[in-house]
Amino acid sequence: MSGRWTVGVDFGGTNVKAGLVSPAGRVVATRLLSSKAVGRPARFVEGLGEAVEDLARSVGSRPDKLRGVGVGAPGQVDAERGVVLSLVNVPGWRRVPLRRLLERRLGCRCAVDNDANLFALGEFTFGAGRGAQCLVCLTLGTGLGGGIIVNGALYRGASGAAGEPGHMVIDPDGPRCGCGVKGCLEAHVGAAALVRMGRRAIRQGAEPLRTLVRKAGGRLTPALLGQAARQGDAAARRIWVEFGRSLGIGLGNMVNLLNPDRIVLGGGVAGAWALFYPTLIRTVRAQALEVSARAVGIVRARLGDHAGIVGAAVLLWRTA
Repeated sequence: MSGRWTVGVDFGGTNVKAGLVSPAGRVVATRLLSSKAVGRPARFVEGLGEAVEDLARSVGSRPDKLRGVGVGAPGQVDAERGVVLSLVNVPGWRRVPLRRLLERRLGCRCAVDNDANLFALGEFTFGAGRGAQCLVCLTLGTGLGGGIIVNGALYRGASGAAGEPGHMVIDPDGPRCGCGVKGCLEAHVGAAALVRMGRRAIRQGAEPLRTLVRKAGGRLTPALLGQAARQGDAAARRIWVEFGRSLGIGLGNMVNLLNPDRIVLGGGVAGAWALFYPTLIRTVRAQALEVSARAVGIVRARLGDHAGIVGAAVLLWRTA
């Protein structure tokens, strides 16, 4: 009975989320770890090992009796070998044989892939991407990740690095991205970009944003920017309009390149959907070729915080 359970792991820039997933794609229990606390590879393997053991005990089992563990990592991954090649926003990860290390620690089969690829697999299998022929999925959060599914299969490209729209340059004179290049889409729409624009607005006297940040102990987040905009802060509203325009430029390029029938947007920043979507859709329609713009539906993810966890389980099932 225990062998029906899979643990899916979503390794994000802020948190590592592990969940126990049923064969129907239902997450029945979760454990949360701080990415900072387990940021180094050795700490990650040990911290995740303890979380998997805890999840297995919750159904009266052990890790070696699980169906397996799937992990999504926020960067470049050699999925065939289970090696994390590099993580842009998490230091200390270069050519880490994560699958081998986890299998040694847990005694069960493991699989590793890019986290946005797994977000796409989850939404395609159980969420907003079901039935799509050409699906593009983007995660809006600390960074900007992407996954592409064509005719039911992940599109990986020549070296397994396809689906990185965050590093599409939309302004060569723009801010420098974490990857070192100027003007990447991620440098315009990632959480750091939103915070940077919010700080500038506060210096210029934005209210109620200034008050909200003061009450939060001085910590500005995209969620506070959204709250301020909904409370009528004109500067915060302009930031979300600019966010929608920048994201729309990137999506318009992807629509022209791939001609997808569906684009799914998820991640924490997607919670501000009503604030940026009108500008986003206008920008895509203005930039993309009409025949491609008419064919695509741009929708919100359905699986919420569980999309990456479910997708990691699907990866494990697909590599059986």
